[in-house]
Amino acid sequence: MIVDLQHSPPPQASHDVVIVGGGTVALLLAVLLERQGQRVLVLETGGGSFEAPAQQLNEATVTGRAHTGIAVARGRALGGTSNLWGGQLTGFVPSDFEARPGVADAPWPITYEDLLPWYEAVAKELRLADVLDASTPQAHKLFGEHYPDIPGFTLFLTRWLKEPAMARYFHERLQNAPNLTVLLHAHATGLDLAPDGERIASVRVAQPDGTSVSIRGQRFVLANGTIEIARLLLASAAEQPQAPWADNTWVGAGFQDHLEMRGGRVHLLDKPRFLLTFQNIVLGGHKYQPKLRLDSGVVNTGADAALNVTGYFAFESSIAEHLQHLKVLVRSLMRGGLPKQGLGDMIRHIKGMGSAWFPMIVQYLRHHRIYNPGDRGVWLVMHAEQLPRDDSRITLDPERKDRFGMPLASLDWRIGGQPEVCAMAAFVRRIGDSLLAAGLARVEIDALLDTEDTRVLDQARDTFHQCGGARMGHHAGDGVVDSELRVFGTSNLFVAGAAVFRTSSYANPTFTAMALTARLAERLQREPSTA
Repeated sequence: MIVDLQHSPPPQASHDVVIVGGGTVALLLAVLLERQGQRVLVLETGGGSFEAPAQQLNEATVTGRAHTGIAVARGRALGGTSNLWGGQLTGFVPSDFEARPGVADAPWPITYEDLLPWYEAVAKELRLADVLDASTPQAHKLFGEHYPDIPGFTLFLTRWLKEPAMARYFHERLQNAPNLTVLLHAHATGLDLAPDGERIASVRVAQPDGTSVSIRGQRFVLANGTIEIARLLLASAAEQPQAPWADNTWVGAGFQDHLEMRGGRVHLLDKPRFLLTFQNIVLGGHKYQPKLRLDSGVVNTGADAALNVTGYFAFESSIAEHLQHLKVLVRSLMRGGLPKQGLGDMIRHIKGMGSAWFPMIVQYLRHHRIYNPGDRGVWLVMHAEQLPRDDSRITLDPERKDRFGMPLASLDWRIGGQPEVCAMAAFVRRIGDSLLAAGLARVEIDALLDTEDTRVLDQARDTFHQCGGARMGHHAGDGVVDSELRVFGTSNLFVAGAAVFRTSSYANPTFTAMALTARLAERLQREPSTA
């Protein structure tokens, strides 16, 4: 059931689990818990679609490195940021959870093996396509008899959801599941402690008219995104200094994002083979994107070399604009809707494809590739892990509040600088050597990157992969939540999402955040009642 506080009062029924947030991990958690028989309430700040007043609540102060995602990559509507992303899912690798000299002084409190079955559970829940790699027979449909060998690197294929918007994907259950209620326009402004000081009694919610209502429950999960999780914990601690997390210096600390940057221009030596290896793939209706990461057996020296980097190839072409609009058209028609652009624009984009129509059709039907000629250049693009820093953090702005009186978040994003640059430079040089040895391409490394000049970071941008701020720790002096994602010092407050990450890996964080969420759902099922 979906209830909009603009038109209806909140339900009076008791709930086993109250989830703050209505985005990707929140909806996954809600559906999994409701299916187990739990009575679940979801609190979504926005409405059923994007609205200016809700989006204005993203306003924040940025005092450190410029960060685009804090403003444009946080969706306040049912489904959250899943309404904005493409649906790419990539898992972490075992070393991400381990101690790494110069990067992570201690391992995560859980291992890769602990999380592996939950990756599989999420893939099954979302009907994600099968993994394709060198060991799978299906790969022969893509590459022939031999899976591409790039010396020193692993070529892996990321998987993309057919329906990335979680509110659409779970629409039927959100509307009809008897024990699941979603409140729209419910802006969480505070967490109220029970008299014992260890439990959360209720979450305060600002309604559209500015009045406040207390929502009670047995267990509470913060799943409202990295920035907002830290903001809510900090604001609640400022009001209640006795809160168990009030003196925890890790609340808001360790904020991370991936750095995206072009590492160099790629000059193709064997264009047909290069395109067959690195163009995006569609097989069985599922999209895959080829990417490269260093082989796990490659030995690096120096702390900077331990940072994870991944690379893919961006094809710039004269038909890019037309191709993008045609993709939007196809998606609209597949969802039973009509495209927003007019007939004249559609005809213009169809004509703009020109002679590209024939090779595009051939590539799709024969080779299962999404054709992009790269006639305006091919570039090596990197996503780089940043060095975790205690002083890269989310705090509260003491001077500014939102329209409901809650202090705005203040982000001081900091990166190490030299470690990230050295790691990316080493990555590009290795790829250049490997592609040249394979006869595929020559990589012309960026001049500033080649000299490992930190000014090259002016070319890097964040990737909207916000992590940290409520990291998982071995004890309260080491993090905000334990290995079960319970906030230290509390008995019924949990955190779901990338906010709990200690390190950010090379990969899109969503798959790992969802795997942790599925694991949390199973743990909450076994939790005794706190009533």
